[in-house]
Amino acid sequence: MSYRKLAWVTLAALGLSACGQNDYTPATGVGAGTIFAEACASCHGAAGTGKFGFLLKLAGSEQPHLESEVAAKVINGGHIMPAFPNIDQKNAEALGRYINSL
Repeated sequence: MSYRKLAWVTLAALGLSACGQNDYTPATGVGAGTIFAEACASCHGAAGTGKFGFLLKLAGSEQPHLESEVAAKVINGGHIMPAFPNIDQKNAEALGRYINSL
């Protein structure tokens, strides 16, 4: 691996390590847009375009994200995404609908 590529990968990993707040708990009654802004935008970008452009991009997908899959990933985490166990099923599914609107 070249030094340039290794440096890029290291910087990306460091940037992603700050992503997410797995202790995040949404206030009662807030909408999916607020939850996205507070818990997701730090990694996925305010408009879902990704923190590093293409990386972690959610917006603009030709195929919609399945609400149940989004909910499972939000609640349980996966790969580099932290779990957000304090976001309930209803709000996690609402996030799926919100992401599809981006």
